[in-house]
Amino acid sequence: MTINSSVLSSSTSFFQSDPWLFSVYVLTTYEIVFWLCNSFLIFIELVDIPWIDQYRIQKQKKKLRFQPEIVRLMIKETVINQISSLVLIPILYYTFEYFGHVDLHSSRPAWSTVLYQIALFILSEDTIFFWTHYLFHTPWLYKNIHKKHHVYKQPTGVTAVLSDPIEAIQTEFAMWFMPVFLKETHIFTICLWVAIRVYQTVAAHSGYNFPYIMTQYWLPELMPGAIAHDFHHQHGKWNYGSFFSLWDQLMGTHRLSASKTTVN
Repeated sequence: MTINSSVLSSSTSFFQSDPWLFSVYVLTTYEIVFWLCNSFLIFIELVDIPWIDQYRIQKQKKKLRFQPEIVRLMIKETVINQISSLVLIPILYYTFEYFGHVDLHSSRPAWSTVLYQIALFILSEDTIFFWTHYLFHTPWLYKNIHKKHHVYKQPTGVTAVLSDPIEAIQTEFAMWFMPVFLKETHIFTICLWVAIRVYQTVAAHSGYNFPYIMTQYWLPELMPGAIAHDFHHQHGKWNYGSFFSLWDQLMGTHRLSASKTTVN
């Protein structure tokens, strides 16, 4: 049985094409970081280890494995998220190419360029995320869109990506506005940004205040991480930023303990 050479050629060219390579690089980075972090969180959810459990933020509540309805919802929504990623990442490539260009073939840029761009990505994402997140906590948007994410009052890593589709667009816009706006980026920088952002949001939703590996250990007021975002999920308000607390401090929405929650 012979196979048409043109079919083989088109198949080979597709798997060497820029959209395919971009999707593989970005999706692989996303999945590795997402599941490495969440595999650990799932393990310590299923296995009680006292020296780790001491870092749980909501120690007074039962672990999620004793809340079957929430677990079923998380599994369902995580499957949907994983399937959606397969569809949306190729679209992201064409967005980059429409507004500018992502370099997939040349060598890595100078570290000064990489770090400068990553700094811009973080500052832009944090600003856009704060204000759009703040907006989602207005009554109508909260009730009809954002409340789906706040079903998880006791968050864990996978809940970072579980939300209404409209809110997911907001999150992606905050993450990708600056990389697309720069017009010329390298795939190495893009993948590094994906790894940083995924780790940051999974850590913020982890439900644990681990030493050393989380930002709040080193910069508790500037980057309160899981402490701030866990408090946000418990109370459904305050702490709207992602990386930093600067906008929250400026807007009077920075809270890290129940004793300071007298202001609505």
